[in-house]
Amino acid sequence: MAVTESDKWKGVTGGGNFGQKFLILLFKYCDVRVGYFFMYLTIPFYMLFGVKARKSIQHYFQKVYGYGGFKAFLKTWKTYNTFGKVLMDRFSIFSGQKHKFKVEDDGNELFYDLVKKDDGFMMLGSHTGNFEICGYLLKQNIKKIYALVFGGEGQMLQRERLMKFKENNVEMLAVENDMSHLFKINSALQDGDIVTMPADRALGSSKTVTCKFGLTEAEFPTGPFSVAAIRGVPVLAVFVFRVKTYHYKVIVRELKISDEVSNKQKAAAMAQQFAAELEKQIKNYPCQWFNFFEFF
Repeated sequence: MAVTESDKWKGVTGGGNFGQKFLILLFKYCDVRVGYFFMYLTIPFYMLFGVKARKSIQHYFQKVYGYGGFKAFLKTWKTYNTFGKVLMDRFSIFSGQKHKFKVEDDGNELFYDLVKKDDGFMMLGSHTGNFEICGYLLKQNIKKIYALVFGGEGQMLQRERLMKFKENNVEMLAVENDMSHLFKINSALQDGDIVTMPADRALGSSKTVTCKFGLTEAEFPTGPFSVAAIRGVPVLAVFVFRVKTYHYKVIVRELKISDEVSNKQKAAAMAQQFAAELEKQIKNYPCQWFNFFEFF
Protein backbone atom coordinates (compact mmCIF):
# COMPACT_ATOMS: atom_id res chain seq x y z
CA MET A 1 0.00 0.00 0.00
CA ALA A 2 1.45 3.37 -0.98
CA VAL A 3 1.63 5.95 1.80
CA THR A 4 0.67 9.42 0.66
CA GLU A 5 2.12 12.64 2.07
CA SER A 6 -1.08 13.30 4.02
CA ASP A 7 -0.93 9.85 5.61
CA LYS A 8 2.55 10.25 7.03
CA TRP A 9 3.03 10.62 10.75
CA LYS A 10 4.32 14.14 11.32
CA GLY A 11 6.41 13.24 14.36
CA VAL A 12 5.74 16.45 16.32
CA THR A 13 5.10 16.31 20.04
CA GLY A 14 1.82 18.02 20.89
CA GLY A 15 1.11 20.61 23.56
CA GLY A 16 2.95 23.60 22.11
CA ASN A 17 5.82 25.42 23.81
CA PHE A 18 3.64 26.62 26.70
CA GLY A 19 2.32 23.14 27.49
CA GLN A 20 5.77 21.60 27.23
CA LYS A 21 7.32 24.25 29.49
CA PHE A 22 4.52 23.66 31.98
CA LEU A 23 5.28 19.93 32.11
CA ILE A 24 8.99 20.51 32.69
CA LEU A 25 8.19 22.93 35.52
CA LEU A 26 5.59 20.55 36.96
CA PHE A 27 7.98 17.60 37.12
CA LYS A 28 10.66 19.64 38.88
CA TYR A 29 8.42 19.52 41.93
CA CYS A 30 5.93 16.69 41.33
CA ASP A 31 6.06 12.96 40.75
CA VAL A 32 5.58 11.87 37.14
CA ARG A 33 2.32 10.17 38.16
CA VAL A 34 0.76 13.62 38.48
CA GLY A 35 1.41 14.04 34.77
CA TYR A 36 -0.21 10.67 34.11
CA PHE A 37 -3.41 11.98 35.70
CA PHE A 38 -3.57 14.98 33.35
CA MET A 39 -2.69 12.69 30.45
CA TYR A 40 -5.70 10.45 31.15
CA LEU A 41 -7.96 13.47 30.62
CA THR A 42 -6.58 14.14 27.13
CA ILE A 43 -6.76 10.61 25.70
CA PRO A 44 -10.49 10.77 24.77
CA PHE A 45 -9.80 14.01 22.88
CA TYR A 46 -6.99 12.52 20.79
CA MET A 47 -8.93 9.32 20.08
CA LEU A 48 -12.08 11.20 19.13
CA PHE A 49 -10.55 13.82 16.84
CA GLY A 50 -7.45 11.98 15.61
CA VAL A 51 -9.48 9.53 13.55
CA LYS A 52 -6.74 8.56 11.07
CA ALA A 53 -4.21 7.87 13.81
CA ARG A 54 -6.71 5.88 15.87
CA LYS A 55 -7.81 3.76 12.92
CA SER A 56 -4.20 3.09 11.99
CA ILE A 57 -3.47 1.66 15.43
CA GLN A 58 -6.65 -0.44 15.28
CA HIS A 59 -5.61 -1.79 11.89
CA TYR A 60 -2.26 -2.77 13.38
CA PHE A 61 -3.97 -4.95 15.99
CA GLN A 62 -6.34 -6.41 13.42
CA LYS A 63 -3.70 -7.20 10.78
CA VAL A 64 -0.80 -8.31 12.99
CA TYR A 65 -2.72 -10.15 15.71
CA GLY A 66 -6.07 -10.86 14.05
CA TYR A 67 -8.09 -9.12 16.76
CA GLY A 68 -11.75 -8.32 16.22
CA GLY A 69 -13.02 -4.75 16.17
CA PHE A 70 -13.89 -4.40 19.87
CA LYS A 71 -10.67 -5.98 21.17
CA ALA A 72 -8.64 -3.93 18.70
CA PHE A 73 -10.34 -0.78 20.02
CA LEU A 74 -9.52 -1.67 23.64
CA LYS A 75 -5.90 -2.33 22.70
CA THR A 76 -5.83 1.00 20.88
CA TRP A 77 -7.01 2.74 24.04
CA LYS A 78 -4.22 1.05 26.00
CA THR A 79 -1.70 2.08 23.33
CA TYR A 80 -2.69 5.74 23.70
CA ASN A 81 -2.49 5.34 27.47
CA THR A 82 1.05 3.92 27.30
CA PHE A 83 2.16 6.48 24.72
CA GLY A 84 1.01 9.28 27.01
CA LYS A 85 3.01 7.84 29.90
CA VAL A 86 6.10 7.58 27.70
CA LEU A 87 5.76 11.27 26.83
CA MET A 88 5.35 12.21 30.49
CA ASP A 89 8.47 10.19 31.34
CA ARG A 90 10.33 12.09 28.66
CA PHE A 91 9.46 15.47 30.19
CA SER A 92 10.28 14.15 33.64
CA ILE A 93 13.80 13.46 32.38
CA PHE A 94 13.97 16.94 30.84
CA SER A 95 13.07 18.40 34.24
CA GLY A 96 16.13 16.80 35.87
CA GLN A 97 14.61 13.58 37.23
CA LYS A 98 16.86 11.26 35.21
CA HIS A 99 18.25 9.70 38.39
CA LYS A 100 14.84 8.22 39.22
CA PHE A 101 14.76 6.02 36.11
CA LYS A 102 16.04 2.47 36.02
CA VAL A 103 17.21 0.89 32.77
CA GLU A 104 17.26 -2.89 32.50
CA ASP A 105 19.36 -4.27 29.64
CA ASP A 106 19.26 -7.38 27.48
CA GLY A 107 22.16 -7.79 25.06
CA ASN A 108 23.96 -4.53 25.84
CA GLU A 109 27.28 -6.34 25.71
CA LEU A 110 26.90 -6.39 21.92
CA PHE A 111 26.87 -2.58 21.97
CA TYR A 112 29.85 -2.18 24.28
CA ASP A 113 31.91 -4.75 22.35
CA LEU A 114 31.47 -2.70 19.16
CA VAL A 115 32.18 0.56 20.98
CA LYS A 116 35.66 -0.74 21.83
CA LYS A 117 36.49 -1.44 18.17
CA ASP A 118 37.80 1.11 15.67
CA ASP A 119 35.08 0.67 13.06
CA GLY A 120 31.84 2.61 13.03
CA PHE A 121 28.51 0.86 13.33
CA MET A 122 24.77 1.47 13.11
CA MET A 123 21.99 1.14 15.67
CA LEU A 124 18.56 0.71 14.10
CA GLY A 125 15.65 1.55 16.34
CA SER A 126 11.89 1.60 16.07
CA HIS A 127 8.98 3.61 17.41
CA THR A 128 8.51 1.20 20.30
CA GLY A 129 8.46 2.37 23.88
CA ASN A 130 10.94 5.23 23.90
CA PHE A 131 14.02 4.65 21.73
CA GLU A 132 15.13 8.22 22.43
CA ILE A 133 15.55 7.44 26.12
CA CYS A 134 18.77 5.57 25.24
CA GLY A 135 20.35 8.93 24.52
CA TYR A 136 19.34 10.25 27.94
CA LEU A 137 20.07 7.30 30.22
CA LEU A 138 22.88 5.23 28.65
CA LYS A 139 26.43 6.53 28.81
CA GLN A 140 29.67 5.93 26.90
CA ASN A 141 32.42 8.39 26.00
CA ILE A 142 34.46 6.42 23.48
CA LYS A 143 32.55 7.10 20.27
CA LYS A 144 30.39 9.97 19.11
CA ILE A 145 26.77 8.95 18.54
CA TYR A 146 24.88 10.68 15.74
CA ALA A 147 21.12 10.29 16.24
CA LEU A 148 18.92 10.88 13.21
CA VAL A 149 15.87 12.78 14.44
CA PHE A 150 12.84 14.52 13.01
CA GLY A 151 13.68 18.19 12.56
CA GLY A 152 10.17 19.65 12.89
CA GLU A 153 9.88 19.76 16.70
CA GLY A 154 9.43 23.08 18.50
CA GLN A 155 12.50 25.09 19.52
CA MET A 156 12.00 24.46 23.22
CA LEU A 157 11.83 20.69 22.82
CA GLN A 158 14.80 20.69 20.43
CA ARG A 159 16.81 22.64 23.00
CA GLU A 160 15.97 20.22 25.81
CA ARG A 161 16.82 17.26 23.60
CA LEU A 162 20.15 18.79 22.66
CA MET A 163 21.14 19.47 26.26
CA LYS A 164 20.33 15.95 27.47
CA PHE A 165 21.95 14.28 24.45
CA LYS A 166 25.20 16.22 24.88
CA GLU A 167 25.57 14.85 28.39
CA ASN A 168 25.97 11.36 26.88
CA ASN A 169 28.10 12.19 23.83
CA VAL A 170 25.10 12.18 21.47
CA GLU A 171 24.66 14.68 18.65
CA MET A 172 21.34 15.16 16.87
CA LEU A 173 21.31 14.82 13.09
CA ALA A 174 18.13 16.30 11.61
CA VAL A 175 16.45 14.79 8.56
CA GLU A 176 16.81 17.34 5.75
CA ASN A 177 14.59 17.71 2.68
CA ASP A 178 17.65 17.81 0.40
CA MET A 179 18.84 14.51 1.94
CA SER A 180 22.14 16.13 2.96
CA HIS A 181 21.99 14.18 6.21
CA LEU A 182 23.09 11.12 4.21
CA PHE A 183 26.52 12.68 3.62
CA LYS A 184 26.88 13.29 7.35
CA ILE A 185 25.91 9.68 8.06
CA ASN A 186 28.56 8.36 5.67
CA SER A 187 31.17 10.66 7.17
CA ALA A 188 30.35 9.56 10.73
CA LEU A 189 30.62 5.87 9.86
CA GLN A 190 33.87 6.45 7.98
CA ASP A 191 35.28 8.18 11.07
CA GLY A 192 34.45 5.15 13.23
CA ASP A 193 31.49 6.68 15.03
CA ILE A 194 27.95 5.44 15.68
CA VAL A 195 24.81 6.31 13.74
CA THR A 196 21.34 5.61 15.11
CA MET A 197 18.11 5.91 13.17
CA PRO A 198 14.59 4.47 13.11
CA ALA A 199 14.13 1.60 10.68
CA ASP A 200 10.37 1.09 10.89
CA ARG A 201 9.25 4.33 9.26
CA ALA A 202 10.24 6.10 6.04
CA LEU A 203 11.61 9.58 6.76
CA GLY A 204 11.47 11.70 3.63
CA SER A 205 11.83 8.76 1.24
CA SER A 206 9.30 6.68 -0.67
CA LYS A 207 11.68 3.72 -1.21
CA THR A 208 10.50 0.72 0.75
CA VAL A 209 10.91 -3.05 0.89
CA THR A 210 8.03 -5.45 1.54
CA CYS A 211 8.55 -7.69 4.58
CA LYS A 212 6.47 -10.43 6.16
CA PHE A 213 5.04 -9.03 9.37
CA GLY A 214 2.54 -10.77 11.63
CA LEU A 215 -0.42 -12.10 9.66
CA THR A 216 0.27 -9.77 6.74
CA GLU A 217 3.03 -7.84 4.95
CA ALA A 218 4.34 -4.34 5.65
CA GLU A 219 6.53 -1.76 3.94
CA PHE A 220 9.82 -0.95 5.67
CA PRO A 221 12.16 1.85 4.52
CA THR A 222 15.13 0.67 2.46
CA GLY A 223 17.35 3.62 3.45
CA PRO A 224 18.79 2.41 6.79
CA PHE A 225 19.49 -1.07 5.45
CA SER A 226 21.00 0.17 2.18
CA VAL A 227 23.42 2.43 4.08
CA ALA A 228 24.50 -0.49 6.26
CA ALA A 229 24.91 -2.82 3.26
CA ILE A 230 26.90 -0.33 1.19
CA ARG A 231 29.15 0.72 4.07
CA GLY A 232 29.58 -2.87 5.27
CA VAL A 233 29.33 -1.88 8.93
CA PRO A 234 27.99 -3.94 11.85
CA VAL A 235 24.31 -3.35 12.62
CA LEU A 236 22.46 -3.60 15.91
CA ALA A 237 18.68 -3.61 16.28
CA VAL A 238 17.73 -1.76 19.47
CA PHE A 239 14.32 -1.76 21.14
CA VAL A 240 13.32 0.19 24.24
CA PHE A 241 10.16 -0.64 26.18
CA ARG A 242 8.48 0.88 29.19
CA VAL A 243 8.15 -1.80 31.90
CA LYS A 244 6.51 0.30 34.61
CA THR A 245 6.83 3.71 36.24
CA TYR A 246 10.49 4.83 36.19
CA HIS A 247 11.55 1.50 34.66
CA TYR A 248 12.60 0.82 31.04
CA LYS A 249 14.15 -2.14 29.27
CA VAL A 250 16.68 -1.90 26.42
CA ILE A 251 16.95 -4.92 24.12
CA VAL A 252 19.90 -5.18 21.71
CA ARG A 253 20.19 -7.74 18.90
CA GLU A 254 22.76 -8.06 16.12
CA LEU A 255 21.65 -8.32 12.49
CA LYS A 256 23.90 -10.73 10.57
CA ILE A 257 23.76 -11.01 6.79
CA SER A 258 25.95 -13.02 4.39
CA ASP A 259 28.61 -11.08 2.48
CA GLU A 260 28.18 -13.37 -0.53
CA VAL A 261 25.21 -11.51 -1.97
CA SER A 262 24.72 -8.12 -3.61
CA ASN A 263 24.18 -4.95 -1.58
CA LYS A 264 20.54 -4.86 -2.69
CA GLN A 265 20.01 -8.43 -1.49
CA LYS A 266 21.82 -7.65 1.77
CA ALA A 267 19.55 -4.67 2.41
CA ALA A 268 16.39 -6.68 1.69
CA ALA A 269 17.52 -9.57 3.90
CA MET A 270 18.49 -7.19 6.69
CA ALA A 271 15.09 -5.47 6.48
CA GLN A 272 13.31 -8.82 6.81
CA GLN A 273 15.52 -9.79 9.75
CA PHE A 274 14.78 -6.48 11.45
CA ALA A 275 11.03 -6.88 10.78
CA ALA A 276 11.10 -10.38 12.28
CA GLU A 277 12.92 -9.14 15.38
CA LEU A 278 10.51 -6.20 15.74
CA GLU A 279 7.54 -8.55 15.46
CA LYS A 280 9.07 -10.83 18.10
CA GLN A 281 9.69 -8.03 20.56
CA ILE A 282 6.33 -6.26 20.25
CA LYS A 283 4.52 -9.53 20.97
CA ASN A 284 5.74 -9.02 24.54
CA TYR A 285 4.73 -5.33 24.47
CA PRO A 286 1.93 -5.15 21.86
CA CYS A 287 0.68 -1.74 23.02
CA GLN A 288 4.08 -0.08 22.67
CA TRP A 289 4.49 0.17 18.91
CA PHE A 290 3.53 3.77 18.25
CA ASN A 291 2.95 3.92 14.50
CA PHE A 292 0.16 6.45 14.23
CA PHE A 293 -0.22 6.24 10.45
CA GLU A 294 -1.41 3.62 7.96
CA PHE A 295 1.60 1.31 7.98
CA PHE A 296 0.20 -1.69 6.11
